[in-house]
Amino acid sequence: MDFELNYTLIGERIRAARLKKGYTQENTAERSGISAQHCSGIECGNAKVSLPALVRLCNALDASPDDILMDSINRVTPQLMENVASVFSDCSPDEIFLMLSQADNLKKALRQKRLAQI
Repeated sequence: MDFELNYTLIGERIRAARLKKGYTQENTAERSGISAQHCSGIECGNAKVSLPALVRLCNALDASPDDILMDSINRVTPQLMENVASVFSDCSPDEIFLMLSQADNLKKALRQKRLAQI
């Protein structure tokens, strides 16, 4: 079975967790015991994050590995659906309609692109 992690998405989620806490890269690096340069590389998707570094980053940011790895784990659909429900929770019916239309169009485009690559 071929499997590859999307380090760009992992880095984006680490960055989002860091910003949510109001931490700098330097502060996060210090808290997690990695260099600021490596922290920057991870956030940009230019450096692969090891499992020990991921655990240290999650602890430093008070983030769950599920939150960071959500696109890589098959069983996180309920967590993703909670996120979707949260996004839609304060929307008007018109906003929900437009957002669902965009999501449907995006899904179709992604699947067409995937088929074109086969």
